[in-house]
Amino acid sequence: MKRISVITLMLLLVFVACNSSEKKEEVTKKKSAKEVKEKQNPELVASMKRGKDVYTNFCVSCHLPNGKGVINTFPPLAKSDYLMNNRIESIKSIKYGQSGEITVNGVKYNGVMTPLGLEDNEVADVMNYIMNSWGNTNDELITEKEVSEIEQ
Repeated sequence: MKRISVITLMLLLVFVACNSSEKKEEVTKKKSAKEVKEKQNPELVASMKRGKDVYTNFCVSCHLPNGKGVINTFPPLAKSDYLMNNRIESIKSIKYGQSGEITVNGVKYNGVMTPLGLEDNEVADVMNYIMNSWGNTNDELITEKEVSEIEQ
């Protein structure tokens, strides 16, 4: 009987230790994200907040709340190599729409994104939001002026 109790106690201690370290890791991640946000340019943080609203109103139905899109249909924005490596083309896609083949994270997409009718400031805000969400990081502020200078 004591042997079962000792084994049970050991399992309980292992469970508590593992659970405790997972919680510490989660708190550390939250703390890190908060510290990163606090160090960001306040103008970028404000733009990202506005951009989240634009994303929710115009983009979420195709690219989903988690930014993962729909494989072979709507490309992911989460951890997107295309988005992070093709700044001007990404802005053009939002500003003017996009058609033709692109490759995102090794997957080819050949769909059509219709122009959303957004103002230049809204394009800048949503770009700042998606370029700093879901594993994407970009400290370089996209401005309304930059968007206005991009032609079709």
